Amino acid sequence: MRVSVVVPAYNEEKLLPLCLESLLRQSYPCEIVVCDNNSSDSTYAIAKKYTDNVVREHNQGALHAINMGVKSASGELIAITGADCVVPPDWVKNFVAHFRDPEVITCYGPVDPLEGRHKRYFSMMNYAEKICIRTGLWFVIQGANVMMRKDLFARVGYFDPDVEVFEENGFFKKIRKLGRVKFIARNPIKASGRRVDECGKLHLVLFGLMQMLKLTLSKKTDTSQFKVVRQ
Repeated sequence: MRVSVVVPAYNEEKLLPLCLESLLRQSYPCEIVVCDNNSSDSTYAIAKKYTDNVVREHNQGALHAINMGVKSASGELIAITGADCVVPPDWVKNFVAHFRDPEVITCYGPVDPLEGRHKRYFSMMNYAEKICIRTGLWFVIQGANVMMRKDLFARVGYFDPDVEVFEENGFFKKIRKLGRVKFIARNPIKASGRRVDECGKLHLVLFGLMQMLKLTLSKKTDTSQFKVVRQ
């Protein structure tokens, strides 16, 4: 099965090389698609050093960038990760193995801290995610550690850019009726803890709960007070 990995990127010149180097080390061959989302630094030039599949999206926002990346990808399976993330060598391979079951439409895994800080916070978030899904309380998926069948986008549409946080969850709530969604505990990635450094754990938890409530009631979220954090 052909795999494309989509990486949305906005002013990620410092961390993007680590991400793309980890993708080039994959044991399973994959197409790397980077979508530059109006970066003012050298993100685009850096991406071009690692892959020819670099596209631009002028509408600002991660969802716009992901959608453009997906549309530009040629794989049957689409994996998504963040420009501030590092994936292990068998990351793609471990996900692909589960798609041999035709009932499986999406796989996702946990996220650990890249710098080694905030381990308890990341573990708590991973645990809360599993509990929410198992109880049906909420449908939460780590959007930076996921793989899905590309034909899902033709069936249910793309990500909704009006939903600025928990953006993946409206999409995944629609697709879960179409097949199996599996949590792969042994396929973690590492993501930067810069957001936790900047905002603090309690603020992020409270912000997340408020946005979950807004998404439930109005189908939208609000990140007007949630500034971009870059190293």
